[in-house]
Amino acid sequence: MKLAPGTPLLIGLLTDEAQPPTPVGRLAMAGGIAQLEWASEAIAAGRAISPVHYTLEPGLLAARSREFDGLHGFLADSLPDAWGTLLLRRRLGKLGHRFEDLNAVDRLALVGRQGRGALVFQPETLGEADSSSIDLDQLAEESRHVMLGEEGQLDALLTRLGGGSGGARPKVHVSFASDDSLQAGDEMAGQGNSEWIVKFPALNDPADIGPIEEAYAQMARAAGIVMAQTRLIPSTKGRGHFATRRFDRPAPGQRLHMVSLGGALEASPHLPSLDYDGFLRATLSITRDMRDVEQAFRRMVYNVLAHNRDDHVRQHAFLMDEKGEWHLAPAFDLTFSQGPGGEHYMAVEGEGRAINRANIVALGVRHGIAEKRIAAIIHEVTAAVMDWESFAAGCDVSVSRAAIGAALARMSGNFA
Repeated sequence: MKLAPGTPLLIGLLTDEAQPPTPVGRLAMAGGIAQLEWASEAIAAGRAISPVHYTLEPGLLAARSREFDGLHGFLADSLPDAWGTLLLRRRLGKLGHRFEDLNAVDRLALVGRQGRGALVFQPETLGEADSSSIDLDQLAEESRHVMLGEEGQLDALLTRLGGGSGGARPKVHVSFASDDSLQAGDEMAGQGNSEWIVKFPALNDPADIGPIEEAYAQMARAAGIVMAQTRLIPSTKGRGHFATRRFDRPAPGQRLHMVSLGGALEASPHLPSLDYDGFLRATLSITRDMRDVEQAFRRMVYNVLAHNRDDHVRQHAFLMDEKGEWHLAPAFDLTFSQGPGGEHYMAVEGEGRAINRANIVALGVRHGIAEKRIAAIIHEVTAAVMDWESFAAGCDVSVSRAAIGAALARMSGNFA
């Protein structure tokens, strides 16, 4: 599965599945550091594929550090996180290869066309599994076997559907046809299908994690947070599978280039490496749009009041449109979470646990948001969060409803 010595990895930008990808550049590993050479087409187009670092210029551009396995941060976004890596490791083992023998460029070749956003990589070194139909309950059970380290029957299919996934929770990429039937990932791209991500419970998740995340999505929309369409898919073996439409797939056969906050700034997602001040500064620098800054600020208020402390730098992203302009991506992965040591990954005014109204107001004012507007945002978010019981009941949250409600009431007390 390793690339042949001297073979560069070709990077393309695939925004239309009906057309070949536009060349972006070539990538190779040298001494543990990836070397990038932009394609002449990318330089001529002048669209900043990386919104902060690595300007479009001729010559070799080395990755700035070894932080992302020696990759450039915006390219490291295409590598899978914990769940996808686990799937790839198992799949390679069954094919007689060791995941540990592959460098980061080799692993991008495994991702091929199955990653997030619009970046694609050639040559692709991992074949696809056939899939005539998708049974979510069966895939959820297979995912549980994978997490337990047990043998499963659908490793190849799980790898195809989730091997390029971000995040730690098990998930698969699927398509919904017009009759609501399911197909695998991009199998029917461009033929009227909508592409979705379906999540399954991790081993330490509460039994009603699917309903919880759907309730949080509905609560976020009520709070004015921009989110992709979501739904709760009934299950015969559990409380339902949470599903979200892919905002990097805006229409059948179409893709948008996407870079996470961490990938753009090259900030580690594993540590509290950036605070909300840095997030708001980056949003203005990348998008040059105060509407995006205000939406990022509102998201911060929601994360604090809704006790979503798993708010690290890969939980926020930016999308590039066909003109090369960047905007804040819709919010995602919003749910009740404790965070590292009971604190937010991203602090507000140096505070990560007992964030209060004064912290929020001070940060908003510093970023040019009027105090009246700040007060209105806090009021709107608080009103939505205090209606938790209604959202929880509508989504059939039962096991965790009371505990979450008590935690949200405590958080709102800090904003009285």
